[in-house]
Amino acid sequence: MHNKSSISETITLLRFPLTVFIVMYHCFCWMTPQEQPLYAALVYPFGLMMGETGVPAFFFISGYLFFVSQRSYGEKLKARVSSLLLPYVLWNALVLLAYVVLMFIGHPQDIAGKSIADYQFLDYLRAFVDRGVWDNGNGQPMLCPFWYVRNLMILSLAAPLIRYLVMGTKGILLLMVLLVWWISVPYNGMIAQSVLFFSMGAFFSVNRVSPILTHNPVYTRAVAMLWLFLAVLDWLTHTCISIWGALYIHRLVLVANIFILFLVGALLSKNIRVIPLLQKSCFWIYAFHYPFTILLRHISPVNNDWMQFAVYMLSVMVILMACISTYAIGRRLMPQVVNVLTGNR
Repeated sequence: MHNKSSISETITLLRFPLTVFIVMYHCFCWMTPQEQPLYAALVYPFGLMMGETGVPAFFFISGYLFFVSQRSYGEKLKARVSSLLLPYVLWNALVLLAYVVLMFIGHPQDIAGKSIADYQFLDYLRAFVDRGVWDNGNGQPMLCPFWYVRNLMILSLAAPLIRYLVMGTKGILLLMVLLVWWISVPYNGMIAQSVLFFSMGAFFSVNRVSPILTHNPVYTRAVAMLWLFLAVLDWLTHTCISIWGALYIHRLVLVANIFILFLVGALLSKNIRVIPLLQKSCFWIYAFHYPFTILLRHISPVNNDWMQFAVYMLSVMVILMACISTYAIGRRLMPQVVNVLTGNR
């Protein structure tokens, strides 16, 4: 097994790319191809194959780090009050406040199909949980991407049970059951995704197995070849041909992506120096990027496939630059506020 320092260095290196993946995914969501087959083929590897890997990978990392820590369960939960709960409440409150301000100046907006002008106490309360829409577990709070933080807090509370379930052979069986559950759930499957990848990270940590598959070259090559086969098949079945089971293939690719990223990250971490600004701004980017994607939705899609792809890539870069810039300015002007909003990261 790799030592903790090498795994920690790999995780540190992966944080910013995974945050970029989330931005890529949300930019894809508002620029989905409309009868533009070339654009669909060009954007799919970035918007979905990589983009959708971000959140599962962060769940995996969170599960791994929660159990690798030697602190007590109580100490871990206490730390997550400042790192997760407080930012969760504050960011969602800021978004809700923006809607309230719009209402008072005469521009009430609909939230999940209901005007904020008609909100009662329970509506405001549920705005912090699922905006009043359960949606089979896919309901999202006011700041939509924070469903990850919400689910992560719940999984942290359930950590003692998860530790017991993922230990040894029964852990492998559990992960197989969770994988079948997730890949069989249509639409987003947020609950299944959360439990699977957090438990998967916990399994590697609790059983002291390295997620970096370089200890056996034959095994590593086999995993890489399987990933490449699935990735090509995933791209083909979502851009060129239509077959039953395309969703299953896509979700298997997302699982394989995590281990390929750990492998690549471990190799690159020996030669690449992490830029502190990018590393520290990850949570700010995660929290702050979504309003930018909403603003950019007013951009009309272009008919030219290559131009549409260029607009997509440019949007990703503009949003990242805007988020990193505002973080840097905020750190200089209001360091304590930014610290609280980013969970003292």
